[in-house]
Amino acid sequence: MQGRRPHPATSTPISDVILPKRGKKRGNYNCGRCGVPKKGHVCNYPKNLNPIDNPNPTSPNPNRELIILSSPPSVTRPQPPPQLPRHVPPQLRRALSFDDISDSHGSDDESDNESDLFGSGSGVGKLPGSCLWEVFKRLTPPELLYAARVCKAWRETSRRIWKYAEELRLRVPVKAQIGLVGSVLKKCPGLVKLSLRMESDIDATMLACIAFSCPKLYSLEICTSDTSVNRITGDELGRFVAEKRCLTNLKMEGCSNLGGFTLCSTSLSTLSLSDLYCHAKMVFNCPNLKDISLDFSRQENDTTDLTLMVDGLGRSCPRLQNIHIASIRLTHAVVLALTAANLRGLLMLSLVLGSEITDASVAAITSSYSSLELLDLSGSSISDSGIGMICNVYPETLSKLLLALCPNITSSGIQFAAAQLPNLELLDCGMTICDPDLDNPTTQENNKKLHRIYQKLIIKHTCLKKFSLWGCSGFDALYLNCPELNDLNLNSCTNLNPERLLLQCPNLESVHALGCKDTLVETLQNQVCTDFMAMEDHFHCKRLPDGSKRIRVPHLFTPQPIDKKRKRITKRNCTVLVN
Repeated sequence: MQGRRPHPATSTPISDVILPKRGKKRGNYNCGRCGVPKKGHVCNYPKNLNPIDNPNPTSPNPNRELIILSSPPSVTRPQPPPQLPRHVPPQLRRALSFDDISDSHGSDDESDNESDLFGSGSGVGKLPGSCLWEVFKRLTPPELLYAARVCKAWRETSRRIWKYAEELRLRVPVKAQIGLVGSVLKKCPGLVKLSLRMESDIDATMLACIAFSCPKLYSLEICTSDTSVNRITGDELGRFVAEKRCLTNLKMEGCSNLGGFTLCSTSLSTLSLSDLYCHAKMVFNCPNLKDISLDFSRQENDTTDLTLMVDGLGRSCPRLQNIHIASIRLTHAVVLALTAANLRGLLMLSLVLGSEITDASVAAITSSYSSLELLDLSGSSISDSGIGMICNVYPETLSKLLLALCPNITSSGIQFAAAQLPNLELLDCGMTICDPDLDNPTTQENNKKLHRIYQKLIIKHTCLKKFSLWGCSGFDALYLNCPELNDLNLNSCTNLNPERLLLQCPNLESVHALGCKDTLVETLQNQVCTDFMAMEDHFHCKRLPDGSKRIRVPHLFTPQPIDKKRKRITKRNCTVLVN
């Protein structure tokens, strides 16, 4: 059977003419020049280039009028283009365009482009991995969790950030479950430093979660808020410290439920416990402990035996260098037990709120420890005689002296300390020079007609940097010549006379004047906020009548208005805090 013969004019080979697929009505999805899918594609071929093998595209086709197409010419499929040379750069995505990024495609080319755009690629429109790493390191934990949802590369970078994180500060909300903390800690197997701000209650389950999730932890800090309760007992804390053999730093607040405890650790070097209350037994078996801070509650019915505790502390912790104990039950007997321990390396001693600590206690301290760099006896009953003993023993080593809330100290003792301690950098004498009749309204009414005699304070020191006189209402004159002083606290110095104030402190940066009179604040502005260059700006020269000489006439400074809403005044590089 003979079939229909083709027309002679249409004897073009099948390979030269590719018939279009039937059924397409919406146009072609591929590029008409190179054949690559159009989606997200920018063709490198010029528009006048015909990809079909035609040596002379402009010459007429002799068979052109005989080709009959059943659809528009745009749907004809050209032959595949020749392979591009390797040096032609691939097509780049638009920078920071997430429209074409989808996990459902999963092709190798898209994965490579995504890794180049958000990973370790380099070039135009690509974000180097080092930049992405530096950005992610500065995100908070919630922001890091949100960033991990963007794409695969961001999720991988976020996972690496969690994996290699060494320090984490986390706030636990009120209604948070233990699973929240556990899920976050599980992401950080290499965590070495953890700080928790607890707004919910904390118990032994939290300690177990930390111990399981952070095997390399060496620093743990747990802070509590007013809404949280620390239910950890002494046995649970002792078990945690004993199991964490690499733990060197432990700080915990709200330790009112510890009761009796025993801490045994060969690695622990820094320990801080606050809100301690009614502890029957406190044993510290930590031979490498160097810093200890014990803050007891202010309740008078506290039954903790501090003498027994200090005695054991001196025997089991021979390497102690810094000791801080704050308790209203500090007595002279506690000081004697501490001095009997003979801690040769002690550099800092802070015994705060011990009203029964007297000059005899100071004598015991100075006779046992001769190399102290910091001494804090705030809240004690020492007098100017005790200050004299301190100055005789520590003229070269003492750099920080804190004597706040010591009512038996006068301005003479403060001036003597400043004169005899040449290396002193910090001096805190808050609430020492006080007016005893300030809080008694009856006495104030009786003394209105009498002339009150206040003390005056003259300090000249070359190394002093911070000086605090907060709450000192018993002096009315202050003269400071301290070239290195940068912080001065005059809060609640209500009787300080502005006309008897002289500050010669060129490096002064901050002056605290809460509760002071407005006239005193204005005087502080004039004396503190103007340096020598400012004085030169306000000086002007005047020629004498004969025209031969010049004299300088000082210009009166106009104080700046006080903004009571902001409660601070800043002029040049100095800040004055006012009420």
